Amino acid sequence: MAIITPKTFTSGEVLTAADVNAELRGGYMGSVYFTTSGTFTKATYPWLKAVRVKVQGGGGGSGGCDSAPSSQVSVGAGGGGGGYAEAFVLVASLSASETVTVGAGGTAGGTPGAGGAGGNSSFGSHAVGNGGGGGATTGAAASPVQTAYGGTGGSGTGDLVIDGGDGTSATGFETNRAMAGSGGVAHLGKPPRSGFISASGQTSYAGQTYGGGATGSSRVNFAGALAGAAGGAGIVIVELYA
Repeated sequence: MAIITPKTFTSGEVLTAADVNAELRGGYMGSVYFTTSGTFTKATYPWLKAVRVKVQGGGGGSGGCDSAPSSQVSVGAGGGGGGYAEAFVLVASLSASETVTVGAGGTAGGTPGAGGAGGNSSFGSHAVGNGGGGGATTGAAASPVQTAYGGTGGSGTGDLVIDGGDGTSATGFETNRAMAGSGGVAHLGKPPRSGFISASGQTSYAGQTYGGGATGSSRVNFAGALAGAAGGAGIVIVELYA
């Protein structure tokens, strides 16, 4: 957790351009960033009039794949991106202490195994960003088409909600081609790594911070098992207004 502290003025001090810009922004005094769960105590900021909270849920983990014997494929799908929410809360509506929860990224799928769901992020009951769902997987098989479905993007509650993107499904097109599923995008995350068509397989990629879904793995034709990857962790940002 880090904070940009408010400026303290001394008698006769000349306002800088940055000070004037702060006033023009409507009393914005700085932000508190929670990358781990904690507590927000409003008495720490006696000048506080309101907060705008921004919560990003954790991304879903991706599916891992089985080892693929001759002429067989196994694929893992991408995890869903975490949901994002905002809320503007007047100081009178804040509890003395508000619980801040930062959702972890979903766990990586095994060999084979589905990825885990990302954790929910929240600021008290004012805003919640739900975690993205985990990506599914398939065992090795020689069927012409193998499909594992991507995790669902997370939603949330608040004044503004932006759902996370769904992870894409993974497909074994035939006995010697497969495509792993891409991770779902999150509002505060980087674009996910893409799944691609391969004749041997693809290593999974972890979800991008903050809240991105992980990209899955694939194995084709005499290739060993590969695990999935973990989703990107969430974050909670508290903007302070005087």
